[in-house]
Amino acid sequence: MRIGAIGIDSSHLPEFTKRIKALNAEGKTPCRVTHFWDPGRHEWQHPEGQERSRQDVENWRKTTTELGARQVESLDELLKNVDGVMVLNINGHRHLELSVGPIVRGMPTYIDKPLTCSLDQARSLLSMTRQYKARCYSASSLRFVAEIPALSREKLGSIVAIDAFGNGEQLEMMPHLWHYGCHSIEMVDAIFRWSGQGAGVARVSALALEGQHLLDMEYRDGRFARIRMDRQGAWAFGATVHGKQGVQQFVVDFAPVYSRLVEGMVRFFEGGAAPVDLRDIVENVAVMEAGNRSIALGGDWVEVPVIE
Repeated sequence: MRIGAIGIDSSHLPEFTKRIKALNAEGKTPCRVTHFWDPGRHEWQHPEGQERSRQDVENWRKTTTELGARQVESLDELLKNVDGVMVLNINGHRHLELSVGPIVRGMPTYIDKPLTCSLDQARSLLSMTRQYKARCYSASSLRFVAEIPALSREKLGSIVAIDAFGNGEQLEMMPHLWHYGCHSIEMVDAIFRWSGQGAGVARVSALALEGQHLLDMEYRDGRFARIRMDRQGAWAFGATVHGKQGVQQFVVDFAPVYSRLVEGMVRFFEGGAAPVDLRDIVENVAVMEAGNRSIALGGDWVEVPVIE
């Protein structure tokens, strides 16, 4: 199966291409990344400045070509030559516009995190996939941490609260929760879905401090989650999960995380179910948008709309 990529200004382009190629070589998937298209306006922001950002993008382009993928000149040329698409442009504000082409053709489409940086855009994407019967999803790699299925339902019982932490890296183009907040938010969402309790965030309160962001999420059935997204401590993610029967904790081992993300991706392209329903990701977008609005209001509670 031929997979095409849209966007070259993210390290995910060579990383996903390399991992899919390795799975193909091991006989674990028929998928290969065969083509990619550069939509221009590279927006990766390296902390060391614009020249370093440009070098990174060119290195990602070069590495992807060396892995056997061919750069094409237009979106139309890309879509004529592939069976599925990954939208990898780093800027979530562009994901809707870059996803329209494959979705209206009914092609299986993976959209990198964050799905969008607007709930209106996320709802438009969801509506399009239903209209054109296009299989589509998006996910943070933190949704696939091995520590979540290793938790014990028997020892925890029903989960009543989660205290989570993660990195709070910032990008100007996607302020506050959009860029890295989605990682911790999706990790918490994955814990509740693993437990069978699902989503259903009713309202959120968030604060932006000098070295961290804080997010509280109150669920419609009374559950609660608190997330600290830090920029001063060690780069790490994890959670303390509070159940009616017990408490369990974990710190994420990142060694298998990308592989688990890509394994789910190729199963999706092969025709399997998406690892997460697009509707659920749209709810995560609603949480991030409400959180950013709360930040602008100094931490006031902001309601999260129900996603149908």
